[in-house]
Amino acid sequence: MRMFALLGLLVVSSCATIHFRSNDSIPVTFTGNGSHQKEVLIEGDKSFYWWGINPEYHEVFVDEEIKKAGYKSLSKAIIYEQKDPQDILISFLTLGIYVPRGWTITGFTDGQKGPLEVHRTE
Repeated sequence: MRMFALLGLLVVSSCATIHFRSNDSIPVTFTGNGSHQKEVLIEGDKSFYWWGINPEYHEVFVDEEIKKAGYKSLSKAIIYEQKDPQDILISFLTLGIYVPRGWTITGFTDGQKGPLEVHRTE
């Protein structure tokens, strides 16, 4: 029982990290832009192995992901990395050999107000 508790603690506290970067290919701001009315959400994931040790980190270029989704700019950007219950379960069942991590970029872009547009990247 103690071994399962230690293994669970190792899986939940793995070192998997996603670094969010920009190479300034398109404008991405954390402030508002009056002409940006369309709300968008872009999701992706990265895979880590061996309790998050390999690779030590992944880089996500925010502006490149926004461009891949078909947008020319983004304002009121919110960027986060998440570890959902399904990812934790997969990590536990594989004994930490496979550690998935998800990320989300949300904000506003050119266009009319409407339903939230969700894009999934590979």
